Amino acid sequence: MKIIRISTRIFPDITGPAKQVYLFSKFCSENNIKTINLACLPKKKNYIKKKKINENYIIHYLPFHAPGRNAGVLKLFVFFVRFVIFGIFEVFKIIRKEKIDLIHAHSPPPSGFVAYFFHKFLRIPYFYSIHGIEVPIQYISDLDINIIAKKSRKTLVVSRSLEKYLIANYKLNNIHWLPNTIESKKYFHVSTKDEKEKIIHNLDLNSILKKEDFIISYIGYMIFKQKVKGMIDFLFGFNQFLKKIQLNGEKNKFKLIFIGDGDYLSTIEDKIIGLNLRDNVHLLGRRNDIKEILAISNLLALTSYQEGFPNVILEAMASKVPCLGTNVGEINYIIGNSGYIIIAYCVVYCPVHQGYSTHVCS
Repeated sequence: MKIIRISTRIFPDITGPAKQVYLFSKFCSENNIKTINLACLPKKKNYIKKKKINENYIIHYLPFHAPGRNAGVLKLFVFFVRFVIFGIFEVFKIIRKEKIDLIHAHSPPPSGFVAYFFHKFLRIPYFYSIHGIEVPIQYISDLDINIIAKKSRKTLVVSRSLEKYLIANYKLNNIHWLPNTIESKKYFHVSTKDEKEKIIHNLDLNSILKKEDFIISYIGYMIFKQKVKGMIDFLFGFNQFLKKIQLNGEKNKFKLIFIGDGDYLSTIEDKIIGLNLRDNVHLLGRRNDIKEILAISNLLALTSYQEGFPNVILEAMASKVPCLGTNVGEINYIIGNSGYIIIAYCVVYCPVHQGYSTHVCS
């Protein structure tokens, strides 16, 4: 069997869906399903035509980068048109060389429109995965769900709340919940303080972290306003917690580290300074050693207002790290009895009214 998998981003580019697309394709290729991916160039990478992962897995890159969600409507629309045109041209070249059995497209919308084109004109079946519906352009969002999602052989979603929303509002009858997965075997946790100290030193974090510290990790890209609001909520909560500790020596042992970057990084930084938390809270930026950071962590926090099926909680649990999360998306389902769930005010994007509604998630 041969599959073309289309997505705007693919690992090592940022976002959870980019990583999920990569892992999904890798799994298929290791099970004798030839997989050809098509995606934009990863951020900060120079142009390369294609990359071979293994004998059954090749990634073809389009000659441009995907913009951020906050790029502006005009820039996003230009990207949409460009992706569809270049994508159709590139997929057509692949189809001429390979007998493709299935196309699997991943949101955001441009990928689905490319898949639909080849279904319409070459009768190639396609699956469509929707990771979220935060589409800034209402017209494209409506077409995406009413045409691309409805005409697919299967429309896959990562959260059951999104499944219920799409069934109730768009009457989809081909929808299927498919949770995210990770490669759990590569994750671990330190067993002694000496091992923790060694990893801290190897990570070059010994200037801010000690082996006696209680380390709280918050891992997430700062590219969505609602997620950053959740980060700020946790900052305020962490600040209130520190105020209840009487001894400075004990207070200094609690460290909160933020891993990630994005348009709202400076917003987090300003809040840390404003709350006078620079001794306890540290911004580490984007890192490629998440496995080791989780290995030395005592708690993972994820207090987003909106989520689907966050990979980072799976990664933390595979590292034997308890998690604290808001009751949104599939977080409650993932954590179960292995952590803590808190009530949050959830922000849900409505493509019909082009806005967000707020409600209590209990």
